[in-house]
Amino acid sequence: DTLRMLDSMIKNTEIEKIGFDLKSDLEILQTANINLAGKFFDIMISAYLLNPGRKILLADLVSENLNEEIAEENKKGQLGLEIETEEETAKKICAIADYIFKLKSIHKKEIEKISAEQIACLPAERHGLPAGMENNNAAKNTLGEVFAQVEMPLVKILAQMEIRGIKLNSLIFQGISETITKRIVNLEKSIYELSGENFNIASPKQLSEVLFEKMKLSANDLKRGKSGVISTASAELERIRGQHKIVEKIEEYRELSKLKNTYLDTLPLMVDKNSRLHTSFNQAVTATGRLSSSEPNLQNIPIRTDLGQLLRTAFVAENGWKLISADYSQIDLRVVAHVSGDKKMIELFHKGEDIHRATAAEINKIPLSQVTEKIRHTAKELNFGVIYGMGTFGFAARTGISKDDARKFIDAYFEKFQGVANYMREIKEFAKKNGFVETEIGRRRYLPEINSSNFQLQSMAERMAINMPIQGLAADIMKIAMINVFEEYKNNPDIKMLLQVHDEIILEVRENLTDEVAKKIKTILENAYPLRVPLVANVKIGDNWGEI
Repeated sequence: DTLRMLDSMIKNTEIEKIGFDLKSDLEILQTANINLAGKFFDIMISAYLLNPGRKILLADLVSENLNEEIAEENKKGQLGLEIETEEETAKKICAIADYIFKLKSIHKKEIEKISAEQIACLPAERHGLPAGMENNNAAKNTLGEVFAQVEMPLVKILAQMEIRGIKLNSLIFQGISETITKRIVNLEKSIYELSGENFNIASPKQLSEVLFEKMKLSANDLKRGKSGVISTASAELERIRGQHKIVEKIEEYRELSKLKNTYLDTLPLMVDKNSRLHTSFNQAVTATGRLSSSEPNLQNIPIRTDLGQLLRTAFVAENGWKLISADYSQIDLRVVAHVSGDKKMIELFHKGEDIHRATAAEINKIPLSQVTEKIRHTAKELNFGVIYGMGTFGFAARTGISKDDARKFIDAYFEKFQGVANYMREIKEFAKKNGFVETEIGRRRYLPEINSSNFQLQSMAERMAINMPIQGLAADIMKIAMINVFEEYKNNPDIKMLLQVHDEIILEVRENLTDEVAKKIKTILENAYPLRVPLVANVKIGDNWGEI
């Protein structure tokens, strides 16, 4: 009844709606067939933009900004069972509304102050770009624009995606579950036979004793835990993989067990009465601006494994509908080329060549025809490693080559891609001078550890300084693309956006519209944001997620 009384205000497009986690409010109202309209100001999102990477709780914001405490639950009587009166509940709700209103004013001023500073700077100065690399479209981009034009429109889109969910075919899923369970049982038997005893494979202590004390596998250079037990973490097992075939069996056992525990045992329990699964998209969690998902986390299903693909086949379209996947191709590397202005990398992307094969040819000074899969793989690891600020040691560990060879390879890489080397050097200098880095559209991340006397903390902050403007702009582009797709089809009930996973969006579309929609979505994604290199989106149509 209260909602009905508030209906006209809620639907009034002229009245701004202020709240904390408005996406949840939108979903609650939607169940009552009430649509929250007008401009939004979500203080959870404004707090996130002002300080990304921290856990955002309303009580903490009230305490830090207003120096007040949100009242605890009222527990009267010996066992705290006495029910709170309507008046007490109303007072509490009004107090929270007042806190939210005050926080909005504080956050708005802070965002406006940062935005004014951003406008006052030249684009190249703002982003730590090499001299002469100003991008005209970056001049007006500010944190205020990110909030108003990207994050706030996305709130409504994500709410609709969560409400729709994606269909899970329980019969297919059950078959996958039975197949994987059998494989786990067979792997257990095989591991017990190879080790000569039964033990708890999931116990790091027992596994360490079996591998290194009983089977006498070499533990040279492997890490040890606080108690002195040799580590059996995946990175350590990878280093001893060649010593005994039991290691590969243990790695496979772990992967399958994780899939079983995380997905096979839980997803069937999470579907609604229509067999649809509803994940939650987290807009205020990652420090780079990327979306994450939880309950269930659909971003953790392995991408490049047969099992991951098998699991995806259980996510299906309704009868008479198809799924469309639109996936950005190598968007992070395209952003590297863009922000660094590296002439060689820009040229390779404009030629439309396989960037990893072309990189391998450049570094090794050989023709493309002589690039083997092994050489290509090494170049690929370095291309992606650059994004994360990976050093010699990390590169050697990832590729299995010596540290000397890793150093030579990295040196050759930066000799060929000097624009990338300059970007990495200048963005670190920018971060040390300013204490933060930004994406080209104005998203900011503070890095207080960048000038730390602790070498490890400083190195970690330097890697973040290199990574955030790249991953952050890739995330911004994906969000802009989602908003543009939504705007194109918001009045069409036959086209529904369901998921956003990594660099991919998935839609459910009426069968007779799929070809036309697929072409349009490809155009929308590829024109979402102007880069110095082409944006490329791969679009596929299928009956299930595994096909696309």
